[in-house]
Amino acid sequence: MKNEPFDEYKPVEKFELKEIQKEPPKVFKKVCCPSCTKEVKADNLNLQSTMGKCGSCNAIFSIEEEVKSIKTVTEVKQETLRPEGIDLFYYKGDLDITIQQHLHGVDAAGLFIFPFFAFLTTFIFFAGKKDISMYFPIVTSLASFYFIYRAINFSKKNKTYIDINSNYLSIKSRPKNFKKDRTFNSADIDQVYLKYVDGTHYYVYMMINALEGQKHVKLLTVNSLSKAKYLEQEIEKYLNIEDRKVPEATA
Repeated sequence: MKNEPFDEYKPVEKFELKEIQKEPPKVFKKVCCPSCTKEVKADNLNLQSTMGKCGSCNAIFSIEEEVKSIKTVTEVKQETLRPEGIDLFYYKGDLDITIQQHLHGVDAAGLFIFPFFAFLTTFIFFAGKKDISMYFPIVTSLASFYFIYRAINFSKKNKTYIDINSNYLSIKSRPKNFKKDRTFNSADIDQVYLKYVDGTHYYVYMMINALEGQKHVKLLTVNSLSKAKYLEQEIEKYLNIEDRKVPEATA
């Protein structure tokens, strides 16, 4: 069925990706003299100046390429393993990513502030002084129940869904909570990078190449660096985007 909504996908039609434990590459290099092809001892190699001297024919030569090749392998970005709160699925060639949402600062503040004021205004109202209107304890109590409900909802139901294929990347939040569903052309995504907010929340950004110029779009917010790095890694891997440094990135 075409254009089948994400929410109607059947669990049996999805297959969770298993984590593959990869051994780190073994990095070493043996150097042979370009003149006599004899193996050169390590004592005759100077890594600082990238020069070598053959102990057999006394030829002096550059080892710059050998040193550079080892540095290239060792500087390969370390793969981030899947953290708790993120699930990957393949569905008919698409990559579906499910992210458990977390409480944001406004929700956390409301969860603390409104129950306190609800108790305070209720106590003052029923203390007999009648110094405040009954609407104060009613409003603060309703606000308290609202934020408590949101906190329970977040821990059980609130999720973000990212669906990626060769044509588009879509992101949806369920329940929406006033967030619009968004869709981007996969071919326009040039890079994925991260920004941090006070060390507790991390933004996942995308660099989009559009007709009017390159633009930076915030994809979503997560509450740990491992989640942010994992999302960056998996989106770039699926879209075959070579990771590179972005000036705007801060994480």
